[in-house]
Amino acid sequence: MTSPVEHVAPGEQTRPVGRVASRESTRPIAPWLQLCPPGTVEIDLRDGPVELPLDGPVVLVDQRPWSRRRLRRTARELGVVLEREFVVLPTLERPMVVVDDVEEAVRYFWTAVATVPPGLAFAVPASALLGLARRAPWRWTGALAPARVVVGRRR
Repeated sequence: MTSPVEHVAPGEQTRPVGRVASRESTRPIAPWLQLCPPGTVEIDLRDGPVELPLDGPVVLVDQRPWSRRRLRRTARELGVVLEREFVVLPTLERPMVVVDDVEEAVRYFWTAVATVPPGLAFAVPASALLGLARRAPWRWTGALAPARVVVGRRR
């Protein structure tokens, strides 16, 4: 399967728009693409500006500070209607947890899932940080965690 490419002048290098989700693929697929229909195009904003196909499902990912604002702005500029937003912890390359960026999911993560591993050398400071995270406003998780994914559809 070939990936769509951005429009460039003849003779210039082309670059894939993004990975295309396919259920038949044998390589590991990002966990957020498991939630999307086949044919979803994944765009990593760290790769620079891109052009999208005319319509269809799109996933935008970013892992830099202020990614929430950047992803929302890029989606708006590209005409992508957002359907879901996720916070990815700890990184996009090694995702352990993908949390819906809604109050109920974030609060559940901090109260029922996040824990300090036993035997950690820095257990007391880690427990204190976890306690602070549990008391912080839930929106801070999405604002401070740089790894984010937004799922939408271009119409």
